[in-house]
Amino acid sequence: MSAPAGVVLAVNGAWGSGKSSAINLIKHHLGGAVEREELAVIPFNPWWFAGADALTLAFFQELNKAIGPSLPATVRKSLAAIGQGVSAVGAFAGALADLKVPGLGSIISGVAGLVGQVTGLKRTVEEEHRLVADALGKQTKRFLVVIDDIDRLSPDDALTIFRLVKSVGRLPNVIYLLAFDRQIAERIVSERFPSEGPSYLEKIIQGAFEIPPPLIDLLRQQVIETAVAIMGDPGEAKSVRFLNVFYDVVAPSIRTPRDVIRLSNQLSTTWPAVAGNVDRADFLAITALQLSEPAIYDAIRSHPSELCGTRDREQRRQEDIAAEYDRLLCIADRPDRERLRLRVALRRLFPRLDAVWGNMWQNGSGWRQNRLIASAEHFRSYFTFAVSEDVLPADEMDALIERADDAEFVTARFREALTKMRRTGTTQAALLLDELQVFASQIDADKTPSLVRTLFALADELDVRSDKARGFHGMANNQLRIHWVLNLLVHDRFDQAQREAIYRPAMETAALDWAVHFAESCRSFFQARENGSMRDGEPYVSEAVATEFAGIALQKVRDAAADRSLLSHPDLTSLLFSWVRLAGDGAAEVRVWTDEMLGDAAFVVALANALPSESWSFGMGLDEMGDRVSRRSVRVDLTYHRDILDVERLDARVAELIEAAQLSPEQLGQLTAFRDMPRGGHRRGDD
Repeated sequence: MSAPAGVVLAVNGAWGSGKSSAINLIKHHLGGAVEREELAVIPFNPWWFAGADALTLAFFQELNKAIGPSLPATVRKSLAAIGQGVSAVGAFAGALADLKVPGLGSIISGVAGLVGQVTGLKRTVEEEHRLVADALGKQTKRFLVVIDDIDRLSPDDALTIFRLVKSVGRLPNVIYLLAFDRQIAERIVSERFPSEGPSYLEKIIQGAFEIPPPLIDLLRQQVIETAVAIMGDPGEAKSVRFLNVFYDVVAPSIRTPRDVIRLSNQLSTTWPAVAGNVDRADFLAITALQLSEPAIYDAIRSHPSELCGTRDREQRRQEDIAAEYDRLLCIADRPDRERLRLRVALRRLFPRLDAVWGNMWQNGSGWRQNRLIASAEHFRSYFTFAVSEDVLPADEMDALIERADDAEFVTARFREALTKMRRTGTTQAALLLDELQVFASQIDADKTPSLVRTLFALADELDVRSDKARGFHGMANNQLRIHWVLNLLVHDRFDQAQREAIYRPAMETAALDWAVHFAESCRSFFQARENGSMRDGEPYVSEAVATEFAGIALQKVRDAAADRSLLSHPDLTSLLFSWVRLAGDGAAEVRVWTDEMLGDAAFVVALANALPSESWSFGMGLDEMGDRVSRRSVRVDLTYHRDILDVERLDARVAELIEAAQLSPEQLGQLTAFRDMPRGGHRRGDD
């Protein structure tokens, strides 16, 4: 284009619409002219400078660097002289001190020298400008000055740029390409020059080009492609949910190319820390909300108990509950249409909200297994960018599923888990059993027999005190967790004959207490309760096999009694009662053994540790408010032991051993504690 008097062009667009990308494309397509030295591109970044004098100094310095070499020697100082004339000499020189641009120290010092040289010049700004204009008008080379993001400057700095371009910066063969949001720029001008308005910019700019609105579908497709490139393909089984979450939660926030870039950058930064340990769709969605709806994001992060899991029915009006959640999630003040859209988005992430806004109750099926944000166990991972200690990392769980039939590997993994304590005070073994319940359906059927044998053999090792729920927090322990695993791993997947084939070899190598426990569970299906009722559900095995298992368990107990390993078992007393039941009426048999063993100090110490029982209760208090935590009570109740144990002789033996003082201090302490412990059953109010 011909530019004998200089030309000013503008690329207009809102923030994030792609102005900078358009500028980069323009510079790319001008590359040929630059290579042929027909055109020189001069990028000027006003963000590096603050204040009219600093901007003016930097502006003319950049022009001088690019244009100066093409000017006659007699004219080269004129650009610096123009800069001096536009700004007061004192302020112009003072601006040098504020020009803190990394790596530009030599430029600043060079400009300072120019200022000193031109201070004594007598020509006016107009005369200096004419000299430069005449020299530029005589050459064919043109200069493109690119100034981006003018609308993001302070109002005064933005007006300074417009003034420079409009006045002294207007030179032949110098073309300006300005990028800014026209509406913001017009507002800045109107605030300073109310009478000017849009006409001010029209006097400066000869050609303006509006960035066309982006094709939203293309932007959304770009987000999907970027998300898959960063996080991996969700796979066919999860693709429908991925797209449902995307279009309801993510897509509405994608309006400009910058939205795509911001989301892409955030995913690139955060996803590697949790890759494979959270759901792709949910992570993409919560990341999009973090960028586009920070108030909602913070509300979600702060209220896991109100969002995760399933919701119980309440005796309140549904409208009141819905309004409460609108306020909780910061959408109550949104326009109706937008609030309804956000409700749909949040229901996609947290199906519990279906009961709040849709009067539908979900069952939570598969949430934990699929590591969804709606799972309370996985919720924290989405915000801490680390795997929650409430779940196992995906790679560890995948390895356990893949090697479920590798007894050595499974055993080592559980024993390692027993050494790892969680902040809750439980071991990771309890977590491992919980996760096996969640992923039981993913373990191959042909690997199940080996895994069952391993669990049966490990069961007594896993039955640690730290993993037993205490007080009123529940009755869970690792034996129950193994039962729950078996329900999902075996009972829900195989018929009775197949179950018997799995359990027979497992019982042969089962740990003592577990063999007894499992045998009695199998037999309980065929024995009436005290009230005459029978146990519900399908029996684990047939009655004949249950009897067979009882025989195996009884023999294990007798063997342990014979080799004295029963003495060191932490469940000594419960095993004695199981011995009685498994033998039909084995009280006499057990009594013979205990009478013999009471002469052994080790057995007496073992009983002193095994007989005390603990109970937990809540006291009411004088104000009838009651305790907020349960109280622990430990006592000895030998009422039911008299058939299998000489209680009086036990007390006498304890007294003898304490008086003899020939045991270790630890053992003597255990016996003394037993002797001094309250006797009898627990009664309300005792503590």
